[in-house]
Amino acid sequence: MVALFAQHPCAKVRQTGTHRTPVARPAAISAMLNYDIEFYFLDVSVEKTSTYISGNVLHRARVVNGPLSTYTFELHPNLTIDSIQVNSQSVTYTRNGNEVDATLLTPANTGSLLSVKIWYKGTPPSSGGGAIGDGFTNDVSPSWGNSVTWSLSQPYVAYEWWPCKQVLTDKADSSWVFITTDSVNLAGSNGLLTQVVPVGNKKRFEWKSSYPINYYLISVAVAEYIDYSFYANPIGSPNPVLIQNYIYNNPATLPNFQVDIDETKDMIELLADLYGPYPFDKEKYGHCMAPLSGGMEHQTMTTQGFFDFTLTVHELGHQWFGDHVTCSTWSDIWMNEGFASYTEYLGLENLHPGQEVTHMLDVHQSVKSQPDGSVWFTDTANVSRIFDSRLTYDKGGAIIHTLRWEINDDSIFFLILQTWQQQYANSNGSALQFKQVAEQVSGKNLTAFFDEWFFGEGFPTYAIKWFYKNGMFYLQNNQSVSMQSITPLFTTPVEFKLSRQAAPDTFIRLSVSQLSQVYSFPVQQRVTGIVLEPNNWIINNSGGVTQDSSIMALASTAAVDIQSSLINFGPNPAQNYLQITIEEQGAGVLEVYDGMGKRMSQESLSEGVHLLNTQFWTPGVYHLRYSTNSGKVYFAKRWVL
Repeated sequence: MVALFAQHPCAKVRQTGTHRTPVARPAAISAMLNYDIEFYFLDVSVEKTSTYISGNVLHRARVVNGPLSTYTFELHPNLTIDSIQVNSQSVTYTRNGNEVDATLLTPANTGSLLSVKIWYKGTPPSSGGGAIGDGFTNDVSPSWGNSVTWSLSQPYVAYEWWPCKQVLTDKADSSWVFITTDSVNLAGSNGLLTQVVPVGNKKRFEWKSSYPINYYLISVAVAEYIDYSFYANPIGSPNPVLIQNYIYNNPATLPNFQVDIDETKDMIELLADLYGPYPFDKEKYGHCMAPLSGGMEHQTMTTQGFFDFTLTVHELGHQWFGDHVTCSTWSDIWMNEGFASYTEYLGLENLHPGQEVTHMLDVHQSVKSQPDGSVWFTDTANVSRIFDSRLTYDKGGAIIHTLRWEINDDSIFFLILQTWQQQYANSNGSALQFKQVAEQVSGKNLTAFFDEWFFGEGFPTYAIKWFYKNGMFYLQNNQSVSMQSITPLFTTPVEFKLSRQAAPDTFIRLSVSQLSQVYSFPVQQRVTGIVLEPNNWIINNSGGVTQDSSIMALASTAAVDIQSSLINFGPNPAQNYLQITIEEQGAGVLEVYDGMGKRMSQESLSEGVHLLNTQFWTPGVYHLRYSTNSGKVYFAKRWVL
């Protein structure tokens, strides 16, 4: 039976439209790297009934590689250029497909500031792909009957509706978007609505943003809307943050979605706590409705087809991961979509606890619907691969959950995310740069994790055998993998829940270093059953969980038990203290870990008798490791009350 999994709505929005491929020649891209965009000012006329657009766009750009004699940008051939001015002087230009070369009257030296203004008009192209998929689209909502014109520029089609520089790593320092439209309409865009100016029988909506912004995040949405606004109070923001929503002017639309829209307040306050302050708090967050089957995270004002919890929190998560910090290349789209997808889980975990369990199970099932596939890829000309629902979104989000388990300390995990936002604020970052931040903050080497889960392919299947006898618990983990030729082993620690007779369940975390591994340690009270991966930390299949007494003979003896003639401790179980007697000559270090692998204490000890206070320890299995300066290592795993 073939399992069919729903495509992520955010992915579906971006994949429709066969023309969505990069079209600029390498020579044109190289020419655009000679200047740095500082400011975009779009002053355009748009109506809700068609995609026809007219007006002008101002680029303020700094020359970084002079002398510059030609200013190159992109604009679709469907759009006619009326004239171009550079520093208020008319210039000539040539067009080659989507590439436009404006000839400067005088070559500009490095450091010079250029003001390039392009007057243009026309009807952007349509792929015939339906309601979504073009840079600029007009359609009628099939649910509500409202006519809307809106933009969706990611990844390569901003040039279909305005003259621009489509280079990810060049964010404009600020932007204005002025939209003139019929007086019955509202027009939404980025930043703050500074004023609405009457222009004959029309109105001009003047939106201004002082934050850096990427070309594909500049947006326009025009329809007969109503403004439904309220405020949130996210941590780290000195003032309340406006949440401004443009909802179809239809008597039934707002009542249908109001409860879901209102929850945006809780979402933004939650994410500010987890990720750091809302990055655009001096302006706003909000939504413009359009008849698309998902959402697009336009900076400060997402374009969204409908409202449900996971879609709304996903797009809001992008304000941190995608807008505030943008992927360096489309190969690094994981930094946008993986983290926005995991935001869905975090939102459910914190605001709808319990629902995150089914959510992550569904995500894992989607990933496992095929045995292969890597989050990393290099074919950035393939838009379907960039926004692959199973790999970029589902696996991308799921392995962040696994990274959280690998870090094994939520305070450190979220500090990593906050540090990332601080270090790469208003700029771009790659997956490998994120790995460096995660390693610096956590102190862990994450090379194996990224090799297996990010660059690698497939997932493990764990076949478990276990047995309990005379106070000892034995477990054998046999791992097989779905893509052995690419990722032959997953070394992520595995979690088990142990049910015990007349005692609470306990959770244990076992390290993995080989395909077949046997563990043994004392457990007070008989183990009556175990559950593999109870919190769904790892994308995996179960190869069965069975009791098997034969594994007792396989129990590893590679490590020296701490209960030796040279190292002794007691009583076991302990209540208020643990007495440690060291007869091994020389100094050493004693480390104590809880059953989840979190280090509880570390101290230097020398030969003699020592007392370790245990009266405040939570009942559970504790792991002791004593390392001598001479290189000997002693282990023990004991139940401590």
